[in-house]
Amino acid sequence: MMNEEYINNVKELINRQESEAVKEQLANLHPADIAELCNELNAEEARFVYCLLDNETAADVLIEVDEDVRKEFLEVLPSETIAKQFVDYMDTDDAVDLMRELDEGKQEEVLSHIEDIEQAGDIVDLLKYDEDTAGGLMGTEMVIVNENWSMPECLKEMRQQAEKLDEIYYVYVIDDDGRLRGVFPLKKMITSPSISKVKHVMKKDPFSV
Repeated sequence: MMNEEYINNVKELINRQESEAVKEQLANLHPADIAELCNELNAEEARFVYCLLDNETAADVLIEVDEDVRKEFLEVLPSETIAKQFVDYMDTDDAVDLMRELDEGKQEEVLSHIEDIEQAGDIVDLLKYDEDTAGGLMGTEMVIVNENWSMPECLKEMRQQAEKLDEIYYVYVIDDDGRLRGVFPLKKMITSPSISKVKHVMKKDPFSV
């Protein structure tokens, strides 16, 4: 039961850095209950708790906590941790809501650490809309090309991918390891020499578009 005695007991365990004992206290709690607990902790105490959770549970808890608590907590977390322990395990809509609570600089840092290229692209698109507008509630569609492709290779791949899409909003550029490297304006494809490689004409700052 989430009473004052329970909360104070958890705080004491955290202060003593007793990880296993805290894990035992959390073991049978629903994410919403853990969120309720975190609402009663300061940012550093909450951080201690989050570090003990598996990634999926931590992501669920972060969605459930009060907004003020979440914002305070996010301020003390490294961008890579936010990306790999939270955003990577969230639906795109939840991830976008979370990202809106970060300043622009930290948004870019978090985006650079997201491993799912399609999710990163969707988040970039949706962040451009106000959350209350229709655009902010819509899904997005995109084409992905490799930075080492020539213009003809790029066009061929785009035609194949475009068959599955209603519209093309952006062309995203990845490297051989699947990491996001930039965006590719469609106009560039038309005006660039056929021998040009994508990486020579792409926009290298994908998060400022």
